[in-house]
Amino acid sequence: MKLHSKAVWFGLAASLAMAGAVAADIGTDDRVKIVLKPDERHLVLLEMRSFLNVVQTITDALTREDMQAVAEAARSMGSGAANQIPPQTVAKLPETFQMLAGTVHTTFDVMALDADSVGDPVHTQRQMGRLLQTCNACHGIYQVETEPFPPLKR
Repeated sequence: MKLHSKAVWFGLAASLAMAGAVAADIGTDDRVKIVLKPDERHLVLLEMRSFLNVVQTITDALTREDMQAVAEAARSMGSGAANQIPPQTVAKLPETFQMLAGTVHTTFDVMALDADSVGDPVHTQRQMGRLLQTCNACHGIYQVETEPFPPLKR
């Protein structure tokens, strides 16, 4: 768990530094490029959209104080969902990216457990804030691109 905390703090610091750099020069994007094949990029972005979908579901459930729905949604993207991307694609991802993604999955695990046992929407909202800091840090550091197609032979 310590390794994930360090990755989150590193990511957050890098994100803040990047945000300052972007504010100084709007025309550049200095984020680290992760270059993948189109199908690999699709899987990585699909996981991110799944994270966002679950965040929306949890946010909605919190407005109704439906902690069972919070737990179910969080559990759906917990560690059990971490193996959806093939190992050969994961191997292409930077270590910090992998740690940040792992932190998101384990945060969802803890959120599900706490929703069941603690049942406090305010506690879950705090967890969501920390989760979104991890997401923002990762998006501030990385961009996912596709490999350019080779030129056509004539």
